[in-house]
Amino acid sequence: MSLTGIIKRTAGYLKKNGIKDTVYAVAERLDQKRKYKYRYEAPSEAELARQRSFVFRKPVLISVVVPAYETKDVFMQDLILSLEDQTYRKFELVIADASETDSVKNIVEDFQKQFDFIRYIRLESNDGISDNTNRGIDAATGEFIGLLDHDDVLTPDALFHVMSEIEDSEVLPDLIYSDEDKADGFLDKFFDPYRKNDFNRDLLFTNNYICHFSVFRAEVIKALKLRKEYDGAQDYDLILRTCALAKGPEYIRHIPKVLYHWRCHTSSTSDNPESKMYAYEAGRRAAEAAVKEFCGKHVDVEMTKHLGFYRTLYGEDIFDLRPDIGAVGGPLFKNGRISGGAMDKDGQVLFGGLPKGFSGLIHIASLQQDVEAADIRKIRIRDDLLPLFKEVTGLERPDEKEMSVLSDKDAVALSLEFCNKLRERGIVIMYDTDL
Repeated sequence: MSLTGIIKRTAGYLKKNGIKDTVYAVAERLDQKRKYKYRYEAPSEAELARQRSFVFRKPVLISVVVPAYETKDVFMQDLILSLEDQTYRKFELVIADASETDSVKNIVEDFQKQFDFIRYIRLESNDGISDNTNRGIDAATGEFIGLLDHDDVLTPDALFHVMSEIEDSEVLPDLIYSDEDKADGFLDKFFDPYRKNDFNRDLLFTNNYICHFSVFRAEVIKALKLRKEYDGAQDYDLILRTCALAKGPEYIRHIPKVLYHWRCHTSSTSDNPESKMYAYEAGRRAAEAAVKEFCGKHVDVEMTKHLGFYRTLYGEDIFDLRPDIGAVGGPLFKNGRISGGAMDKDGQVLFGGLPKGFSGLIHIASLQQDVEAADIRKIRIRDDLLPLFKEVTGLERPDEKEMSVLSDKDAVALSLEFCNKLRERGIVIMYDTDL
């Protein structure tokens, strides 16, 4: 992010959240910069050669749809060249251009003389990001359709890994997504890698962590389309609806590799988040609509102090509104740092050691999310599951005073045993820092 972007973000955060939260946010950001060093490691030439020679059993056509509007020449050139560099070759690039001038048209036509994978569509009017993209989706002929912003680029192995995921999956995926990072305007420096979670419904209700690079089964995206009323967060709304329609989590596939470079420049949301406040409100409405659809009842969703991140206000009625949830766990603190709470299946505390008031990388530690286990020393349990809790712990119900005598080792062991039994029954365990 540029210095100007940092100043604008900090000033906006101060105005919205006050001095105390801003001090915490700045301190955490500096701590993250010190602790987490990142360097994008491009695939080696040997690996790229291997991918180019690889023969898939049933290769499918992948369409990459790009809505364009007065795109800078260098941005469009970089985008097209990033497609030309792809090691998987069965693809088409569909550019839906709503520009008022011929600048994009001229650049694309020059490249069409060199490459045969480009399809150019000149739109008669600029009807907004959703409608413009939908025109490209309508024109796409691939069995899978990926979305690419007009100022971003793909890594050369992106489509290869997408095709590998399609071929290796036991089901035909509805949605495939990858990790991503950010790049400066010249694509010289890469930073802020986003190492994403596998599909996590409640985490998705809090923010569009799936984002880039997203590839949809064509039948799904052509049926759903982007909705104009959510312009600014149209991709988030589409992802939420796609995941709602999926028959199970196995239909939502995550590729844990950086395959997308999100370019930061002075007019992009990545460099200046407050430049598109309307987008965050659209995102909130999209999340609220998705939660309502999932619960069957209206539930309020509010913005958090972090732009683009939301919180669902279930209140005391969470188990009535969400019968899929059986337990809600919260964080435990010792000496001002997280000492327990959300855990993986092996009992590792997910945010262990994080100072109180910090939110973690991409604010993950502050968000509602599904977890494999939660510490029984800070948990709420659905009434019908209390007999199971008693079977495991010998206690009628969670009681902080009675459980305070447990050693950390015993508490973790009992927590894992109880939560494993919940997951075996298909019951969701949610983590909520406000518990």
